[in-house]
Amino acid sequence: MAHKFNVKDMHRLDSPERRKMLPPEETLIKAGLKKNDIFIDIGCGIGYFSIPASLIVGSKGKVFALDTSSEMLEELERRIYENKIKNINPILSESYKFPLGPNSGTFALISNVLHEVEDKLSFLMETNRVLLVEGTLFIIEWQKKETERGPPLEDRLSESEIENQLEKTNFKLINSFPIGDFFSAYISKKISR
Repeated sequence: MAHKFNVKDMHRLDSPERRKMLPPEETLIKAGLKKNDIFIDIGCGIGYFSIPASLIVGSKGKVFALDTSSEMLEELERRIYENKIKNINPILSESYKFPLGPNSGTFALISNVLHEVEDKLSFLMETNRVLLVEGTLFIIEWQKKETERGPPLEDRLSESEIENQLEKTNFKLINSFPIGDFFSAYISKKISR
């Protein structure tokens, strides 16, 4: 069984140290998120990426922030209210069935979630369903190496494992790059079948 993040540790999801290791705005811009995009944050947690995405996509863009944890979404809703954000829609989701119609988004993010998912193919097929053809899927995962923090090494995914999963679910990997010393980023496009 894959290691799951403990909701009681949600305070660790937004710290000055994490922002230094994984700067959200800079990372999203480097991945190609732009004004007017419809952004789907799958496993949004407390909005670490959803909130900066809402600023990048602007008032004509949208953010669908999906999570299976009502506690995480409550914290996100508090942050939305505090910051007077109008374009984020927090949504309680199931793991393999997202409450969005087909072709709902132009850009989807799965950040440090894929290693926790038991059925990766079903999860990625559902992600494919909610993205437009040529939509961008941006995956951030822990590098497959021993580090002093993060999930156990055996739960981490290598680049070849991620590329294989993407190919099986109608995504084409177009770029990958490290983010600091801990994370790797994978940018792919949904291809038509």
